[in-house]
Amino acid sequence: MKIIISALLGLSAAGAFGAAVGESYANVIAEKGKPVGVSEAGPTRILTYPDAIIRFDGDTVVSVRPNDKAHTIMVTPAATAPAAAKRAPVQLPLDGPAIWETDFGAAMDQARDRQCHVLMLFAGSDWEPWSKKMDAEVYSQPEFARYSRQKFVLLKIDYPQHTFQPDALKTQNAELLDRYKVDGYPYMIVVDAKGKILTKLVGYQEGGPAHFITLMQPYE
Repeated sequence: MKIIISALLGLSAAGAFGAAVGESYANVIAEKGKPVGVSEAGPTRILTYPDAIIRFDGDTVVSVRPNDKAHTIMVTPAATAPAAAKRAPVQLPLDGPAIWETDFGAAMDQARDRQCHVLMLFAGSDWEPWSKKMDAEVYSQPEFARYSRQKFVLLKIDYPQHTFQPDALKTQNAELLDRYKVDGYPYMIVVDAKGKILTKLVGYQEGGPAHFITLMQPYE
């Protein structure tokens, strides 16, 4: 009886946030709209909403929890706000795969918080052969993951042919493709926290993570 009651309470709590364990990614986006933040690490995807943080394994919800920050926000008049007030710095895991943002605005916010640059990757992840090769040889390697967590915010601007994307993400990615004059994949750009281009790398880069890191070091 206790197990049944606990399960029912869990479903009720999840439903209060417009998502439930087992629900699909497409349904969550349809019900809740565009999230305020997106993080990806391998098959794990985390959507952040003002009221909830929803974790996916692939395209399936595996956990839903309240966004504690939603209950601690305080509005301070601009005239009396402390001059040195800042957002808490982003805490990244010490180990694991590289963490890719998909939201341009969220990536810029992180870059300002961490006082670092953004490595933008334009790719066709599920169909373009050189994008796949670059991911296998560089971006999925532990050496690159460790380096990127220390030096960059990673932003993946993806144009898949077989993977679902919400309309808002498609619109953002189309705008960024035009803004940065991208004409092929993979296409890497390092920008500062205002979106200003610092360097570009066009096409496949051979040599594995060590060579790629060498190319990135002048733009950390």
